Amino acid sequence: MFDGDVRIGKIIKIEGLAIHIEVTDENVANKLVLKYGINDYVASINKMIYSISPNGKRIIGRITKIFDKNTFSPDDIFLKSHDSFVIEATLVGIYDDYLLRFDSGINNFPIIGSEVFSISQKIYQSIVSINSSYELPIGTSYEDNQLEISANPDILFGKHMGVFGNTGTGKSSTIASLIQGLKRRLQDKNCNQVSIKPKIIIFDSNDEYEQAFKGTEFSVRKIKKEELYLPHYHLSFTEYFRFLGASLGVQAPILKNCIKSLREKTYPENEEMFQFSDLQEEINRWLWNNARKKDKNGNFTGEFDNFKANQWFNWCSTMMNRIQTITDDPRVNHIIECRDGEKNTIEKIVESDKEIFIIEADFEKDELDIVMFLFSKLVYKWAIGNRKSSDIDSLVILFEEAHRYINEQEQEEFKLGTYYIERLAREGRKFGISLIVSSQRPSELTKSIVSQCNSFIVHRITNKLDLEFINRNLSSNNQDLIKFVPGLEKQYAIVFGEAFGYTDIVKIADAAPVPNSEDPEVIGSWIVKE
Repeated sequence: MFDGDVRIGKIIKIEGLAIHIEVTDENVANKLVLKYGINDYVASINKMIYSISPNGKRIIGRITKIFDKNTFSPDDIFLKSHDSFVIEATLVGIYDDYLLRFDSGINNFPIIGSEVFSISQKIYQSIVSINSSYELPIGTSYEDNQLEISANPDILFGKHMGVFGNTGTGKSSTIASLIQGLKRRLQDKNCNQVSIKPKIIIFDSNDEYEQAFKGTEFSVRKIKKEELYLPHYHLSFTEYFRFLGASLGVQAPILKNCIKSLREKTYPENEEMFQFSDLQEEINRWLWNNARKKDKNGNFTGEFDNFKANQWFNWCSTMMNRIQTITDDPRVNHIIECRDGEKNTIEKIVESDKEIFIIEADFEKDELDIVMFLFSKLVYKWAIGNRKSSDIDSLVILFEEAHRYINEQEQEEFKLGTYYIERLAREGRKFGISLIVSSQRPSELTKSIVSQCNSFIVHRITNKLDLEFINRNLSSNNQDLIKFVPGLEKQYAIVFGEAFGYTDIVKIADAAPVPNSEDPEVIGSWIVKE
């Protein structure tokens, strides 16, 4: 990369935050390139330039367009042809040479005729640097592969983060690289390596992450589906109504009475506990009991009013079907049913000395909805209790393929998981809970969850709706970068948000080992073995 201040040209037009620069240096004109990502050129798409403002500070801009000035001149064979290029750049901030600091935003402008220069590596380093007690190097700059890009790990892992991109663009490898970096690259402001013991839960929908941490310096535990224990009895009455789809008019009061009755009859040592499989029988008993005939004094008799019974059962049929469906599903029922004396999965995780917990999550959609609801409820309950005890042990939760269970379009049908994950997103940070939301379809995620994310890593995305979504989350002076997203190479991503010094294109550091997410080898699997 060219280092030092190379003169490029002079400003010939200023329009809002956009400036036009006429290239006057012949050596620069001969080395212009329209394709972005070529590091050995002084001026190319996405590179940064500066001009001096009237108050002596450097006004930094990002190159967005390069075009031939002759394009706008009439063709004339008698005119002598010569190279004349114009660069369009967007002003993004101010660099103070005295403070050696870059600030986003523009409060003054250069003047027409001001000279424009390429920025040195020193200034570029200042622009992308972060001011924090700890730094996590995440990769290298796309514009200068000698320049390391770091993130603030307290924000990256302490506040919520979104990782988005099409299938096969490197999302899983990026997440693995970031987590592996906590042990391998984390350093303090004096560049001394820091040793930590994280606690991270990974909902692994595609069985990818076990390979990424096998044989590494991390202590890992894989939790199989049949090992999950997320007992239902921690739910409040309101949550039971939501869980079982109980209507507030008739079904909810009946359900509440039956749950209270079961809690009083079973497990006296724990007032909350009862067997979910007993709930349907208890509701049947309540309905038949209230369908008895009354004598002239208003007392129940031993006879039943069949018409009244049919009414009660019809009113409760949808709730009863929901309970029956859950009870008859051995995978779900095994996870939620009470087990006397056994600690639930969340309690086991927070009390374990392991660092990474990989949970198998290849459930059917309706089953996953229930699992996510109860899991998030138990995490939230633990977090509140943990906050009260003043013994906060930060917990990071990765929701892989998040659009499967926090989908905006399917909130009516699959709304359980979304309900509590949204609550974790809104309130979890103050309790030491932070989320990593990974998805190939960010536009389908619920807005309330994405709006809580402070940092984003975006790989290649080609879907129009997803691109519009990313564009809405980019700051106004960086929205030109959306044009690069569909053309990003694998392992490259745009990083932006509070955890990063500046919005930039980064080559993410290699993960070693990588997750089990390689592209399929279709033809190789079809080759006939002789």
